[in-house]
Amino acid sequence: MRKFGRDELTEFLRSVDTHLSKQQSVILIGGAAAALAYGATRVTTDIDTITDTTGLEEALRLARVDTGLDVPFQTVGIYDVPYHYEARLESIDLGLRKLAIVVPEKHDLALMKVVRGQENDMEAIQQIADVVGLDRTILVDRFKSEMTHAIGSPDRLRANFLSAIEMLYGEPEADRVNSELADSVE
Repeated sequence: MRKFGRDELTEFLRSVDTHLSKQQSVILIGGAAAALAYGATRVTTDIDTITDTTGLEEALRLARVDTGLDVPFQTVGIYDVPYHYEARLESIDLGLRKLAIVVPEKHDLALMKVVRGQENDMEAIQQIADVVGLDRTILVDRFKSEMTHAIGSPDRLRANFLSAIEMLYGEPEADRVNSELADSVE
């Protein structure tokens, strides 16, 4: 499966923009959001959005022809985001005129990646932290107060989160956060 980096994603989205007849806005998540907004260098196989893409189909088709980049652009049906993430969405400037690109704030995107917890998700979290930084306190506060609804096993979600904390801040910090999470449940 072909993988795309930031430059190719940008080229593709710029081409989509030139083929739009009216203003469109999309909320990007996943690897594309990490690369375009936060400088993650890990490549991605697609562009995931949580926005209805009705009205983009022809522009996407023409952009694939123009650029030679067959980038899958899909609406994701199942995803977990922190409560109140909408209030923290951020626009990114790619020099587009008709296509507005919006992404989750960096801590929200990292928590979305924690839910999946796959190796590529952890790599994206690390790259976001390396490029733009992630605040431990914000991550822990949002995890405790805004991720209680996440689909799946709470134990697995907690283990994924603690793995991310250990990766970012070290084992002693993960132990402290684990204690903090245990204290907040009691």
